[in-house]
Amino acid sequence: MRVVLLLIFIVLAALGGLSLWFTQSTPELMVSLSPSNSSSNSSTFNTDDSLSNDREKVITYQENQDESTPGLRHEQEILMSLPRSLRGTDVNGGFEVDSNGHLVLSKSNKDFFEYFLSTLGEENLEQVMDRMISLIELKLPSPAKEEAIQLLHNYVDLKRALVNLEQEVGEGLAQYGDSPLAQHKARLDMLSGLRNQYLGNEAATAFFGESEDFDRYMLDKMAVTSNATLSDQERSQALVSLMENAPESIKPRLEDEYKMQKLNLDVENLRASGAGNEAIYQARSQVLGEDAAQRLAQVDQAQAEWTNKYQDYQTQKAQIDSEGLSEEAYQTQVEALQTRLFEENEIRRVQALDRIKGS
Repeated sequence: MRVVLLLIFIVLAALGGLSLWFTQSTPELMVSLSPSNSSSNSSTFNTDDSLSNDREKVITYQENQDESTPGLRHEQEILMSLPRSLRGTDVNGGFEVDSNGHLVLSKSNKDFFEYFLSTLGEENLEQVMDRMISLIELKLPSPAKEEAIQLLHNYVDLKRALVNLEQEVGEGLAQYGDSPLAQHKARLDMLSGLRNQYLGNEAATAFFGESEDFDRYMLDKMAVTSNATLSDQERSQALVSLMENAPESIKPRLEDEYKMQKLNLDVENLRASGAGNEAIYQARSQVLGEDAAQRLAQVDQAQAEWTNKYQDYQTQKAQIDSEGLSEEAYQTQVEALQTRLFEENEIRRVQALDRIKGS
């Protein structure tokens, strides 16, 4: 049970971003994005699906221009007026335009918005928006220019909605009790719904698709690792299957984890079939190399020695348990047994295991 709880903790740590979804805004951001007289109407712009694959001619925000052009001089003036926190940095993100002049949605658009929104507190929201809109108008042709500006308004409205949701989410999650898995799933569903509502499906996928895929993978992984009814072999098999069926967008991030989990499953299957240490060594060396396989063999040997020693201790302790000794005499004999069988650092581990077993 302790192993399962540890696995839950590890996965929850990896899901830390989920718990920060509704608290990631700085106080200044929350003030700036609180409900106000926003001029945007949160409508999503429409793009012709027939244009989505026509990206032969691409214009990017970072495209070089002749330094003598008035547009570039104006751009430089805008960037020279950046707040102190961004001075000396390069603009993050940008925009692409297809050959028909439409905006190509990508995570780079979101990175551009976040780069400038990070200055909230140094400047108010109106100043930050004006700077972004000025740059967009300088760099993009129509209709991409209008699409990018509308997307910016929608994105800011989304962040405003998240601030409101933060204040309401506690009551909504109460129905899930103390289940962290159910609560995290509910948070993800709420957040995903808001993103689609304010940005539209295409922009929401471009901005957050990969991160949501990974969050859902981690929640599925949490469900597996927290399932105390699974054996180690069943758990490894379930995790391998989960990674094999993960969305393509996140598979590159899972390569190392998949390699290790698949190896663990192979080793467990070898042991279950009665294979010896040499077969296990060969399986590991093919994946990790001989040095790593040798180190793991040494770990296996040390673990086997520890397991035998602890089993011997349990047998002898059971004999002491059956003797009906007084509490003081019982403790004296158990401590003497521990001292005889284990090193000092091992005794702490034994005592912890005894507490887990309730003995």
